[in-house]
Amino acid sequence: MARKRMLFSFLLLFSILLTACSAKTSGVDSPEFDQAQSEFIEELNIENIYASLNELTKNPRVAGTSSEMRAAAFLTVQLKAEGYEVAVQPFDFERYVIPESHGLIVEGFAGPLSPAPFQYSVDGNVDGQLVDAGYGLKKDYKKIDVKGKIALVAVDKTAFSELVLLASEVGAKAILLYFPDELEIDKWTLGKEHFKEFIPALALTYDDGAKLIELVKNGSPVNAAVKIKGARIDKVASQNLIATKHPTSELNDDIILIGAHYDSVDEAPGASDNASGTAVVLELARMFKSVPTSKEIRFLFFGAEEEGLHGSEKYVSALTKDEIKRSAAMFNLDMVGSADAGDLAIQTIDGADNTVTKAASKANEALNGDPIETDFGDRSDHTPFHNAGIDAALFIYDPVEEWYHTPEDTIEKLSKDRLVNVAKIVGTSVFELTFSGIIEE
Repeated sequence: MARKRMLFSFLLLFSILLTACSAKTSGVDSPEFDQAQSEFIEELNIENIYASLNELTKNPRVAGTSSEMRAAAFLTVQLKAEGYEVAVQPFDFERYVIPESHGLIVEGFAGPLSPAPFQYSVDGNVDGQLVDAGYGLKKDYKKIDVKGKIALVAVDKTAFSELVLLASEVGAKAILLYFPDELEIDKWTLGKEHFKEFIPALALTYDDGAKLIELVKNGSPVNAAVKIKGARIDKVASQNLIATKHPTSELNDDIILIGAHYDSVDEAPGASDNASGTAVVLELARMFKSVPTSKEIRFLFFGAEEEGLHGSEKYVSALTKDEIKRSAAMFNLDMVGSADAGDLAIQTIDGADNTVTKAASKANEALNGDPIETDFGDRSDHTPFHNAGIDAALFIYDPVEEWYHTPEDTIEKLSKDRLVNVAKIVGTSVFELTFSGIIEE
């Protein structure tokens, strides 16, 4: 505790001196600043992160359930213990409930079929003639009649949702999508939302699809029956948590945002996805609490990311025009601890550098010896911020681990070194941004 008080006193004096400087300084480069930043990073405590991980991974944190609420309550208690006021931002969203049963029967087919439903597959109990619809594109349907029939489509490069909607548009009663050879067919989604025009859709392996194509091409009409039971859309509630660190000195009115989603998918403890990011953001909130800063820092914990970025969409939609203008950088942490994933990536929606990537690349070069190139990535909570015109980037180890979104996503598969690495990079970046304001072009 003594060291923290010394650091606070030094940084308070330092921040006061900075208020006399121009807000357009390109960076803080001095032995005093380096020492202060180094002492700040030394406050990072991996045991705090692991204590949070242990608590968060006791049960899957599915959005809209009591387990997600318990996770939110845990985070709230931890933040309040550090002296933060926690704003709760409730919202409702529609959650897809997977079917309780599904099946496919094809007349004249010898052997079992093992189809899988998609997320957002709709209920249905339909039968009709099976038709080879090629790749399921508009040009394919010009050659055939699938009205009242079941389309058999080869998966290529077109989005699943588009394939289902195209088949529905031409009157198909259901669609079977068979995947490229050796690609797993379960745990896929038709997109990020439900469309009322969707028709029942099932996934097939390449072998099953190829055998059905051969059967259809034999000449005689082939009838099939598709059954999906119990799929539905429920309206449920979730919430975001917002902890704000107000600036110690009024150098400017920028806002720096650090966020992570705390929900997980069904049946997954969600250690990597995304208790890892959540626990790191919680530790950064603890570290920054006693540090004088020239900018406002908001620590954001999003609900319902796995159901379609609902939490971050809600947060951004509630921002005023002034808040959007003042939001200078958004650091999004998602899957930042897996020992079995690829290298650390920093991703933006357009693959271009911005305030976040420049600060993080500079921090990584100082910490690890090399800058980090910016990659493209749009599958997490940085997306709504980018769309609102806010500089945002995702921190993730990529490619993701093989056990992504499975019950095997447990705390034992996380790397302390990787968690600390991201915490240091983001902490160092935000530390400098809250004092210097603008990164060199």
